[in-house]
Amino acid sequence: MRAPEPRRARVEERTPAKRTQKSFAIAVIVVVVAVLSYSLYAMVSPGLVIRFSESAVARHGSIELSSRGKAIIVRDERVVITPISGIIHFLVPDGEKVAAGTAVAEVRDTAISSSVEANALRIEEELDKFVQEAALREGREKDRLLAIRVQIALKEEELKAYVDRKDAKNANKVHSELEQLHKREAAAEAEVERIVFDTQAAAAAIAEAKRQSDAAAGRALAVLRSCDASLISAHLDGLEGIFNPRNPDLLLINPADYDAFPHVRAEGDLVAAGSAVFREVQNFRTDLLVFAEFPGECVPAVGARVWVRFPRLALEAVPATVMGAMNRPDMGEGTWAFHVALDRYATTLTSLRSEDIDFITGYVSGTVIPIEALTSKYGVTGVYLFRTGRFRFKEVEVIGSNGTEAVVAGLSEGDRVKLGDGGRSARMPK
Repeated sequence: MRAPEPRRARVEERTPAKRTQKSFAIAVIVVVVAVLSYSLYAMVSPGLVIRFSESAVARHGSIELSSRGKAIIVRDERVVITPISGIIHFLVPDGEKVAAGTAVAEVRDTAISSSVEANALRIEEELDKFVQEAALREGREKDRLLAIRVQIALKEEELKAYVDRKDAKNANKVHSELEQLHKREAAAEAEVERIVFDTQAAAAAIAEAKRQSDAAAGRALAVLRSCDASLISAHLDGLEGIFNPRNPDLLLINPADYDAFPHVRAEGDLVAAGSAVFREVQNFRTDLLVFAEFPGECVPAVGARVWVRFPRLALEAVPATVMGAMNRPDMGEGTWAFHVALDRYATTLTSLRSEDIDFITGYVSGTVIPIEALTSKYGVTGVYLFRTGRFRFKEVEVIGSNGTEAVVAGLSEGDRVKLGDGGRSARMPK
């Protein structure tokens, strides 16, 4: 049996026409793949650029032109001092408004008070005892005097009878007895007068002792009153006489030169003579000594209307008026001091001396973008605006900024801008 013969490889015949046709097909496929790839890239690329680039969308709105600063609360206030050492007893609650002359607190010297009260009690006991003894003695003497006068009356009747009967012997005897009775009557009357005199003298001595006791009690008790119509506060810091709106050197003060010692007086506290017990805020007005950084051309003038917000305490901005302004390079480059008067008294600030604030000088409207979108290129301020699939530099005019956002001209609402270096390379007016 013969083994099968091996199969020969099939040899295709490659004619020039077939080779050309095959090359054309490959070229068509390559072109189609390239077109599809470019189309896919064109569709996906903008999304990828946006996705992998930090950006924001411009909006139409308004921002406040503000600067973060430190405010020192300035009040027309005075502290009330105790002339004696002792324990505090408040008659008016903290934060109460009172009229002039209102008794706000008492300070009592417990040592003197205890001594005075003990002495007054002893005097009262002695007075009661003496009055009782004097009343008994006077009663006994008056009873004895009355008995003597009854005997005298009887003897006088008896003497008259003997005289009528012309009984000289018995008449002389009765007359002698009457003389003795009159002597006893005179002695009894003198004793009653002496008891009355002693009682009056003792009463006068006791009255004087009580007057001295009351005077001592007065020295042991100090009643502290309000000077004017005011708001009472038990919060003290030792700076009440320094930060005063009438201080002509207010704008020259550097708070770092003064140490506050905040403390609160409470019922039952022990205080030394010469210490402040409470303070009274007068005129019901709150002023601020504000320290903030401003470019010279943006500093609000005296008389300008501004707004102040206390971020820790409230979201509302309180209207105010600039009473004075002074450049304070000694406290930092670009630092200004402002004396600002709030339109209304802020009760939430009564217990405070300093607070962080937003110092608002105005508002501006337009196209708003984050401050991080601003940058500078070749000395020109602008943004990187998204156009045709990528971010391109575009010059803009900064109308106003507040350190967080900026209002610019040259963009439209909805434009997408790239967030960059936080505006550090762009010059931004405030």
